[in-house]
Amino acid sequence: MTRAIRARSVRAAALGALALPALLLAAPSAAADTAAGAGALSVRDCTAVDLEVAETAREGAAGTVYVEFELTKREPLSPWDDEACVMYPAVADMYWGDSEGNPIGAHAVREGQGGDVFALYPGDTAVVTVARPNPDAYAPEDCRPTEVAGAHLFFQNDEGAEYAPTGGADRVCANPDLGASTISAVTPA
Repeated sequence: MTRAIRARSVRAAALGALALPALLLAAPSAAADTAAGAGALSVRDCTAVDLEVAETAREGAAGTVYVEFELTKREPLSPWDDEACVMYPAVADMYWGDSEGNPIGAHAVREGQGGDVFALYPGDTAVVTVARPNPDAYAPEDCRPTEVAGAHLFFQNDEGAEYAPTGGADRVCANPDLGASTISAVTPA
């Protein structure tokens, strides 16, 4: 071995010996940061993608139709998704509309303060009830009764909407100043 090659080998070994302790000293800090992040797991909010919405009951009384919707948590989209999602006691918004998502009439008004947040696991359900006034209770020229295709529900912290068709069984006032529906708190079924 020549003298130049031996000198390079010694220098490389010396630099490696100095670098190893520096790496070991930094490792516990990096490991602690990773462990702290792994321990702080959270459950994400339920979105329209997570839920299947279907009308489950309908009844009328005193000029109001009460439509109950069941919100069922779908199976996770992938094995890496959380199984559960957080459901808030109030929907962010709801309106009656056509099948393209265009609102007809007034947006629903939330009824009451709601309850507690809760988790929905795949197959679990929650319910919400919408009270829709009968448009025949208003003067037709003011109300402009219009048939709607379904309900559009928006959930907390979600930009999408879940559409629940009602089969053309509903009419609302197209005038947004009359006949606003009310929507109950979302509760576990």
